[in-house]
Amino acid sequence: MHVLFVMCFLSVSLQMIVIINALRYIRKHASECCMHIFLFNMTLADLLLTGIALPMEFLIDIDTIKLQFPYHINLMMHFLLWLGTSVSGLNLVLLNVEKLIFFKFPLRYSELVTRNRAYLMAFATWFLSVIFIYLAFHTRALICRYNCERLTTDNNRYGPLMYLFFTFFVSAFPALSSFIVALYLLRIVSIHRKQIAEEQKLYTANGICKKNNAMKSGMRTFYFIFISTFFTILTLTPYRLVTLYRTIIDKDTVIRTCGSVFISVLTYYAMDLNPILNPLLTVTILPQYRLHCLNFLISLRLRSSHNEIFDK
Repeated sequence: MHVLFVMCFLSVSLQMIVIINALRYIRKHASECCMHIFLFNMTLADLLLTGIALPMEFLIDIDTIKLQFPYHINLMMHFLLWLGTSVSGLNLVLLNVEKLIFFKFPLRYSELVTRNRAYLMAFATWFLSVIFIYLAFHTRALICRYNCERLTTDNNRYGPLMYLFFTFFVSAFPALSSFIVALYLLRIVSIHRKQIAEEQKLYTANGICKKNNAMKSGMRTFYFIFISTFFTILTLTPYRLVTLYRTIIDKDTVIRTCGSVFISVLTYYAMDLNPILNPLLTVTILPQYRLHCLNFLISLRLRSSHNEIFDK
């Protein structure tokens, strides 16, 4: 728990690097601008989780601190937990759809994917998530207990049903749909790689080179999206499936076996790792953000070395 708490603040620093540079690319109308818009939106949602919601949740669970927040603060924490998870997952879907259009309809890409549409869809992820989560609380599908430190489902017939839809559309559907699209894109990218290799052997014209460069750039960002999608599947989906199983099939909330306790704890902490490690994937896989992160670290190193020399 203490390790995850520290990792949250390390993740926040990486998220700030991603957000600042994503804004820079968006303002410059850089290539793949729509990808930067969705990436900015996803990282901003992760920042809500690692900067506010998850640290609060970790502080509540740490026994040595025994910190208690007021009821409405705990309610805000749970709201941000669901909001950040929902928006991050939906923007991952948009990233996959954007790359699907890029490879499937390259000639119509600029017509189908525009900045205004990207802004509209990015805003829609926040709006729909807020409405959906508000309805979940308003219909009492989620009930606050123990000063709102824990959320449980209502025992009436609408509670588990609403929670089923809530859990599926917030987490399971974005992750699974993104993974299906990513697998389909992997097949398309493999075909394009073979075509590019053949074209490079036959042509050296500038037009072909520019086309190949654009395609290579698209493939690099695709690999980032594919790895992010696969990572999301591994971290988010297991806990949601366990929760759905306990809500629908095993309605007894008392966990009896050591195996079920271990699975619940393991999947729970795996879910928390998703927003923490997402920016690390961004700054290590995407070349645009990797260079800025390296420049930032080098500047810090040079500054510290300069201070040491000055002190001597």
